[in-house]
Amino acid sequence: MVTGTGLCQSGTSILGCYGGTGEEPDDQTRDSVRINKQIEDELNKEKKKMRNRIKILLLGCGEAGKSTFIKQMRIIHSGKEEGGWTVEEREQYRREILMNVIQCIQILLEEMTGSLDTSLNNTAARLKELKPDQEKDQAKLWEYRDNIVAIWEEPAIQETFNRRNEFNLPDCCRYFLTNISRISGPTFLPESKDILQIRVMTTGVIEYSFDMDGKECIMIDVGGQRTERKKWIHCFEDVLLVMFLAAASEYDQVLEEDHTENRMEESLNLFRTILSYHWFKNSAIALFLNKKDLLKEKISTSQLEKYFPKFEEFKGYKTQDYDSAMSFIKHMFHQQKKDVEASRDYQDSNSDGYTRSWFVHETMATDTDNIKKVFGDVKVTVFTNTMKDIMY
Repeated sequence: MVTGTGLCQSGTSILGCYGGTGEEPDDQTRDSVRINKQIEDELNKEKKKMRNRIKILLLGCGEAGKSTFIKQMRIIHSGKEEGGWTVEEREQYRREILMNVIQCIQILLEEMTGSLDTSLNNTAARLKELKPDQEKDQAKLWEYRDNIVAIWEEPAIQETFNRRNEFNLPDCCRYFLTNISRISGPTFLPESKDILQIRVMTTGVIEYSFDMDGKECIMIDVGGQRTERKKWIHCFEDVLLVMFLAAASEYDQVLEEDHTENRMEESLNLFRTILSYHWFKNSAIALFLNKKDLLKEKISTSQLEKYFPKFEEFKGYKTQDYDSAMSFIKHMFHQQKKDVEASRDYQDSNSDGYTRSWFVHETMATDTDNIKKVFGDVKVTVFTNTMKDIMY
């Protein structure tokens, strides 16, 4: 019979595993016991922390409104008036606003096919030479503000703006150019309503943490452009909720990074890919059809069926009608979900037959009241049900 092998039974402490001879453990054994206890304590702390942590992944194509949604979370959950932005943050946002202004003016002037009033040609030429990210050039907008207003109101510029689906123009264009006299002021510091309009491409991964009903909520925003998507992979584990944002208004636009690809087609394809990932088999899915205000404005002049001919076969088809168009867009996304869940690969990976929660909302990410209501609905309907599944 062999004794003192050092083999442990399950549930036995390290100190009880050393031969059972009753001898005093040596220093090396004591160190092993101490290290083991530290590891167990850390694991227990992490386990307790995970019980009180909610991880939300915010996905979607570029310019769908994800970063704006993150800003809304700060405004809603900061507990401070106007989102609690610091002076330094507001100064940085001011620079980003003025960068957007220069970008928008230059795009409109570049795409314009008509002519400006001759009295504005000199200012237009100077504006074309500005570098959007240079503060000394941004400062010149105050000097040019009156002529910028006049340029914006020119028929040739308005005609160009009205066919903005033909090129990539930031959605903030009209807001900033109509407010140029205010936002170009030397002492201007933006408010939340201005900050929510900013359009700057997200690169990498941005995390925002906030308290939600006593639990730590971590919302993760990742770049939506194709070149940024390879950085998503490490965010995929332990996700309670996937929020997928799709711009409902971009059915007649193409990607900035690929002018041959329709933006909504790209969004549908990406949505299908996300739903097929095994990481999200047990995650709730919330689809936010964003920019509903822009869809409502656009649908009366840009026919959805021109870009998606199957719309004419849709049961609720009605041309140039917001409700009909939004219903068809919802149908297209829901069809992606049905196709994924009917696939052999998905069924093989979902042998336990789990049915994930699925919610669809029409949103306007720049409207704090709308996002507050929608996110409140998400909390009640998704988290209450899903938290039952992850409690220890």
